[in-house]
Amino acid sequence: MIRLCDESEFDTMVEIVNDAAQAYRGVIPEDRWKEPYMPKEELRHEIDAGVVFWGYEEEGELIGVMGIQPVQDVTLIRHAYVRTAQQNRGSAESCWLTCGHRQTGPP
Repeated sequence: MIRLCDESEFDTMVEIVNDAAQAYRGVIPEDRWKEPYMPKEELRHEIDAGVVFWGYEEEGELIGVMGIQPVQDVTLIRHAYVRTAQQNRGSAESCWLTCGHRQTGPP
């Protein structure tokens, strides 16, 4: 199920972002990598700046989040993260497509 994330899921969202970012350890340059990859304060700043997070839920568990932000006449995909245990299964693709469609309308 694809749905908007709410404030009660903030800690889960931070967990998903930082878990998913592990897939890029060694790919992201060392001088850009940090632990945690996205601290709570940084995620809070993104939300306060207008990034809206949508979630992908399977069997009652939030497994992926996508942060989108309308800016002028475009919608930016600012963040897209899926828990490592659920990566490479294709399940999140529908979330990203649906979230983008809901924000921008059909192509």
